[in-house]
Amino acid sequence: AYERKQFNERIYLAILELPEKQAKRIYAHFFLAMSMTDIAEAEGVSKMTVCESIKGGLKNLRELLDQDNKL
Repeated sequence: AYERKQFNERIYLAILELPEKQAKRIYAHFFLAMSMTDIAEAEGVSKMTVCESIKGGLKNLRELLDQDNKL
């Protein structure tokens, strides 16, 4: 339980380091369970825009977490 809490905290802190739009879209999709279509409609952008943003955000998130593991 303790390790899971630490992991969740690391993810949350890493998300805060992402560009604002990526962070908001990742949070909406993975934590609020919003579909990419719903996010796109709420923001007035295309689903592809949201998809690419989330994809880039996950790549950035992976890199941030990898940096933490190297420390």
